[in-house]
Amino acid sequence: MAMPPGSVPDGHPVADDHGRWIHGMPFLVIAFAWSWSCWLSAPFIRSQSTLVAGVLSALGGFGPGVAAVAVIGWAGGRLGLLRWLGRCLQWRIGVCPFAWAFFLPLAVLAPAALVHAALGGSLGLSPVAGHLPVAFVNLALILLLGGPLGEEFGWRGYAWPALRIRYGWRASSLILGAVWGLWHLPLFFIEGTLQSRLPMLPFLASTMALSVVFGWLSERSRGSVLPALTLHTAVNWWAWVVPGLLVDGHQRQMALALGLLTLLATGLLAWPAFRSSRSFSRSERTGRPAAADRTAPGSPHRPLSRPDPGSPG
Repeated sequence: MAMPPGSVPDGHPVADDHGRWIHGMPFLVIAFAWSWSCWLSAPFIRSQSTLVAGVLSALGGFGPGVAAVAVIGWAGGRLGLLRWLGRCLQWRIGVCPFAWAFFLPLAVLAPAALVHAALGGSLGLSPVAGHLPVAFVNLALILLLGGPLGEEFGWRGYAWPALRIRYGWRASSLILGAVWGLWHLPLFFIEGTLQSRLPMLPFLASTMALSVVFGWLSERSRGSVLPALTLHTAVNWWAWVVPGLLVDGHQRQMALALGLLTLLATGLLAWPAFRSSRSFSRSERTGRPAAADRTAPGSPHRPLSRPDPGSPG
């Protein structure tokens, strides 16, 4: 029996018909428990086996993805997982989302480096200088093991669309940015991690600002996670390629980059309200087929997603 347009099917793994994130807590518990247990175990194992410790550290980054697969698999079964993956992996969305994703980080980090140099700071050579093949190998390693692959199917593939149903893309991006930042918390206390060399509050501010960029990009990605994977990879890669940014003592350069990122996020939040280029259909969000998704010929499609407050129409 077809459900009324705009309703949500029973067993929705993302949200119920009131837009509540009914499986949000299991998702967060699994994501945090998986990652934190791996990260916090690694230092104790390192004295016995650096290989096992390294594997645990890498596996910790897959917590959000594991959580999304577990929750959607439990609520939607094998078919639900396949439909969800099909939505996440759709690639025919145009070139623009991928171009924005890859070059926006450079548009923030390069000016910060130039201003830092103009104010008398030193930059040095980029690690890429004279090692171009290594740079592309590192790009692939960052994608696979540096966070994007393990995180984005959870954060932007599951959590962000679920929050967006209720709060709109702007508030959802800020909420998820705070969660994303807190998820990194153990890494600040583990020697040898990037976060252990960074001040905590600016890092949390950066995840919230960067989450806004992810949200803005996701609005133009038709539910695909591939641009988010590209953006996350590009952020980590350009931060390594642009000289000086990750050098100890270059707090000014990092502060400049954070300031520019915050300005970018503020501008995107102030962007005139818009509808996404393609609203998530019910089956795309849930990963489950729904008869109501098949509207009768000639009948208007009524998207489930709620526009941001104040958006036209």
